Amino acid sequence: MPYKIFCVANIKNVHWVYIVFAALLAGILPIFADLYLFYDKNIKKFFFLFTLYRVPIFGGYGEKIQGGFVLHISDKKAVILPYSSIAGMRSQFNLRKDYYFRKLFLLTECGSKNAPFIPFFYAFSANILTKIVGAVSQTTGGETQIKNNTIVYEDDSVFKISFRLNAVFNLITVFITLIKIILRKLEQWIMKTK
Repeated sequence: MPYKIFCVANIKNVHWVYIVFAALLAGILPIFADLYLFYDKNIKKFFFLFTLYRVPIFGGYGEKIQGGFVLHISDKKAVILPYSSIAGMRSQFNLRKDYYFRKLFLLTECGSKNAPFIPFFYAFSANILTKIVGAVSQTTGGETQIKNNTIVYEDDSVFKISFRLNAVFNLITVFITLIKIILRKLEQWIMKTK
């Protein structure tokens, strides 16, 4: 009678295999994010909202102050951005290569009581400009869908802009971006200490 050998797997090893597989799967699954911006000239404020899978993550409003901008993230939390820090925020890596921007929607509402030809000129030039940017984006290998609409008011002084950017990325991309930022800051720190 032949001997039967039963192998029993170590449950800890099986759990680690599941954990590693789940982490790798979570790292490569696509994340759909939207950034909404809205500016109203009459109240001199802009509003923003960041969503993941259309679920709001954070948002607030911003306004111009002397020497910069202030972003109100909640009733008790605000961030001040001086003009000097905004001007120094140049990125050393190309976000377009790291993230895939799928759609860009722009809606402008404009009107002028004193000069009614300005809204029509704006609508005409904005449509031409978005067509040029879309054509250049497609010829350079970009697949971003760009849409622009303009609503023109005849007897009202209005200027409102709504902007929506839809992007796709994954957690590995975010991790790589964070590493690039850390390495850039480390390089700047090393250059300052020399």
